[in-house]
Amino acid sequence: MIFLLFLLLPSQLAFHFWPSWSLINGIRVDYLSPTLYLTDLIILGLFLASRLRVRVPLPVILFVVLNLLISYSPLVSLYKWLRILEYFWLFKYLVNYYELKTMNYALALSILWTSVLTWWQFFLQHSVGGLWWWLGERPLSAVLSGIAKVSFWDVQLMRPYATLPHPNALAGFLLVAGLILYSLNRKATPAVIIAFLTIPLTFSRTAIFLEVVILLFWLRPKILKLVLLVSSIYYLVSIVGSSVSVPDRLSLIHNSLFLIPKHPVLGVGLGSFIPATMNYELLTINYLYQPVHNIYLLLASELGIPAVVTIGYWLLVRGKQLLRTMNYELITAVAVIAITGAADHYWLTLHQNTLLLVLLLSLLYAKPTQHLLRRGSQR
Repeated sequence: MIFLLFLLLPSQLAFHFWPSWSLINGIRVDYLSPTLYLTDLIILGLFLASRLRVRVPLPVILFVVLNLLISYSPLVSLYKWLRILEYFWLFKYLVNYYELKTMNYALALSILWTSVLTWWQFFLQHSVGGLWWWLGERPLSAVLSGIAKVSFWDVQLMRPYATLPHPNALAGFLLVAGLILYSLNRKATPAVIIAFLTIPLTFSRTAIFLEVVILLFWLRPKILKLVLLVSSIYYLVSIVGSSVSVPDRLSLIHNSLFLIPKHPVLGVGLGSFIPATMNYELLTINYLYQPVHNIYLLLASELGIPAVVTIGYWLLVRGKQLLRTMNYELITAVAVIAITGAADHYWLTLHQNTLLLVLLLSLLYAKPTQHLLRRGSQR
């Protein structure tokens, strides 16, 4: 089941439920929809097969109750908190799980099949279909509205999604998964190289920029660094994305900065950013309903400032322990999430990316990380 979980980590095969509270002005909003993923069933299988049970600290329970009581959409918040409970159990399970060899193979294969599908979609400029539907591939085409596109060399291209909800999420997934895999197993370098070669196809500027920075540190010959730097600058300058992307993101940031001072202690309720903005009539009827593209502002809006400070303090303490292990790949993966999280929200709102984040946090929390790596290699 562990092998299947990490093999299918990028899959978005799921069943969506659409109760009335998941609709905004009659429009279905994915971020509010209770969803049962295939990976949820695998995690449920792990839970039933394991004796591990977790205890939630009383202060956390009290905070959750208060957050539910003040939420602008209590049912959405309840569903999101149940998700957090699932991720918390999986986190605890992975912290105590030492069979890293299984995780290595599964994560490498998931990177490979996701990269293959990404290249395939890019050359076809539409979804592949067929058996890929069973991994969660959605209908894609460059002529469909709502599909992410870019202009490159005056040619409009569809950005590939693979089986993730958005190309930016795909890029972040490949970059962080590649770093985690390389930290666990140096022999998996071919899979990491394939991931890094695939990321430019997503046209995600933030992920591509971070990938270039990482490669500039990794590459040895100066001529290769120079070629990479020049070609990357030319590539990034040549990309022309949506003309409304920046104004939309600024509008969402403005909305979050409006909500935080009004609800500084407990927030507006986990997962309730969209209902709260609708309550204050901050969204227009033509706007695409989604959270603010910044995980820090999103957490502060939904949980309040004290919760964000507490989470930040915990991560800072674990970060100091990580620095002692000198695991540069995991440190880099944390930095990638911290930076991309300032420009997007998918690490907290999309199931596939959040599962990868849980894996990373479990590796950071294990005591010590280097011991886990040695024990995994021995087995």
